[in-house]
Amino acid sequence: MELFTVNRYTEDQNKGTKDSGEATSEDAILQKLLQKAEKRKRKHKSSDSTITKPETVPAAEQPAKDEDAPVKPDNEAEPKPDQPTEPTETEASNDFQVLGADASAAKRQKVEMVLPAWLAHPTIIEGGSLDPEDSPNAETDVASIKQLPYLEKNTCSVLKQMKIKRLFPVQTVVIPWILEAQAKPEPFRPRDICVSAPTGSGKTLAFAIPIVQLLAKRVQCKVRALVVLPVAELALQVYKVFSALCSKTELEVCLLSKQHRLEEEQEKLLEQYKGVYYSKVDIVITTPGRLVDHLHATKGFCLKSLQFLVIDEADRIMDAVFQNWLYHLDTHVRTTTDQLLTGVQAPLCYQELLNSYGKQPHKLLFSATLSQDPEKLQNLRLFQPKLFTTVLTMPVLQPAPGNAELPEQGVEQSSQFIGKYTTPAELTEQYCLTEMRLKPLTLYAMVLLNGWKRFLCFTNSADTANRLAFVLQHLFEGSPTKVEELSAKMSTAMRAKRLTDFARGNIHGLICSDALARGIDVPNVDIVVSYEAPRHIKTYIHRVGRTARAGHKGTAITLLTDKDQAQFKKMLYEVGKSMGEEITVSPDIEAEHANIYKSALEKLRLRQEKQKSEKKLQKLRLTRKAIVHKNSDKPLTLMEKLQLKVGVQALPDAKPPKAKNEDKPKPEKRAKQKREPIKQ
Repeated sequence: MELFTVNRYTEDQNKGTKDSGEATSEDAILQKLLQKAEKRKRKHKSSDSTITKPETVPAAEQPAKDEDAPVKPDNEAEPKPDQPTEPTETEASNDFQVLGADASAAKRQKVEMVLPAWLAHPTIIEGGSLDPEDSPNAETDVASIKQLPYLEKNTCSVLKQMKIKRLFPVQTVVIPWILEAQAKPEPFRPRDICVSAPTGSGKTLAFAIPIVQLLAKRVQCKVRALVVLPVAELALQVYKVFSALCSKTELEVCLLSKQHRLEEEQEKLLEQYKGVYYSKVDIVITTPGRLVDHLHATKGFCLKSLQFLVIDEADRIMDAVFQNWLYHLDTHVRTTTDQLLTGVQAPLCYQELLNSYGKQPHKLLFSATLSQDPEKLQNLRLFQPKLFTTVLTMPVLQPAPGNAELPEQGVEQSSQFIGKYTTPAELTEQYCLTEMRLKPLTLYAMVLLNGWKRFLCFTNSADTANRLAFVLQHLFEGSPTKVEELSAKMSTAMRAKRLTDFARGNIHGLICSDALARGIDVPNVDIVVSYEAPRHIKTYIHRVGRTARAGHKGTAITLLTDKDQAQFKKMLYEVGKSMGEEITVSPDIEAEHANIYKSALEKLRLRQEKQKSEKKLQKLRLTRKAIVHKNSDKPLTLMEKLQLKVGVQALPDAKPPKAKNEDKPKPEKRAKQKREPIKQ
């Protein structure tokens, strides 16, 4: 005990412990510790009383406090020599951590995230209203196609055919910047760019127009531009834009996706003449998985002449690995040994610029919710990157009612670059409070009351979309409104057919999963409904981005329960957004449509049970097939295959004899296992 206390107490205390016995020294130390604990309690009480009591204290109470001081003279008589050591208690409290003390005074400083300079200071594109009705005349408009000198005649004629009279703010800034960067002399490489702009702001034309104009003067046909997109439907949409722009040039565009056979795509890509492979396309639009397939399976597919690498919806492609497509692409593009994923980068000097000029593709990243994770961006090895972001108005935090954490939210927002989560100015955001059991009825009543003819409804999973579409189809039975499902479980051909029917007006509403929420341009969508609250702000931005596109007005409505409301409000306030206007539905909807709703739920229950039984039968058939193939050495006859399809066991003598033989050694093994502990 003395060894433990020798460094904490003065020499006088240690001398006293030597004169007395060990027991008395320990008692004295414990008494002094108790006295110090009491003093701390008094100090805490006095500090609390001064804080809680008002400043106007009666004068009669002041001597009462002085009278309390001599109440305990015994405690003060002993620590007289310790009185000069009272300030040392505060010094010791700084050096030693007092267990059990209140640590609120010494709060740790919050670590703030520091962004790189190019993310923290982007090039802000001022975007106003994109509505063509609000735009001035074509002759006086600065963004008009006729007033832009960097657009070629072929491009202007194609844009007129596409009924585009003026460019959007993102296009007027990004297109001339890319053209100017590519016009620099040999040693100077163009800087890679990242564009973060709202959905429907014209990002596809922002990279398609400069690529087509720069490659139109090529002599030999080679793959010089590669556009990577996460979804096959989005790749088809971008392919249509490129094919329209290349219609008056000699450039060839090819789409690679799993909607076509691999052999057909190989014939479109390459041709062989005297043992040498020649490329038949200049621009390739593909998904990451299909790109890896062709890099390994297509002989002669060369990307050494690649000049442009476009990654659309870059945050989603970076979040998912996608068969490590970046690594495989890098081995085909680069001629040097260092790779993208190693993180090794040569120093920036004149010799390195000369060596890498013409060998590195110009990387263009586009997304409505661009990632700010340095680790993910490092994998792309961007060269002197530059960020363009669109801001309608400078973001100002709106005070949340009854929210005490507003200063902390301001700190979180300052760590993100401006305009990361922006929505179009033409978008109207609303929300509706309802109960979980009444959600389908609430959606049904909103469609009936407002007479929606073109709406999308998003859910968090494909199963929920399937069940909701089934219920709504029974609720709308006999009415002109037609609702269908559109999810990832369906085939690509069926999804394309549903989208065309919706565009033509044959289908009035689509119940979708989040697979459709990324970049796909569904024309003339008036309403977007989030049946389930999105789990992340990125999902919400991409959902509401299906409407209010290209300057048209749109409305986004979110159905919320009491449990979802707090989380949804917090998610929006963290990025400086408000929930919007609240809309209500008549509370009598349950009574009005109770019978129809009950019958729809009953039919849904029966269908779910039938699907479960079918899945069980399918599993049994698969297990029987596996057992038959293991036990039979001979190939199955036609009759046996038919019996397997029905579910009957094809080879009766294959399993029973082996089962009998396998049952015999089992009791011997069990007997041996039982005897071993007896011997022990």
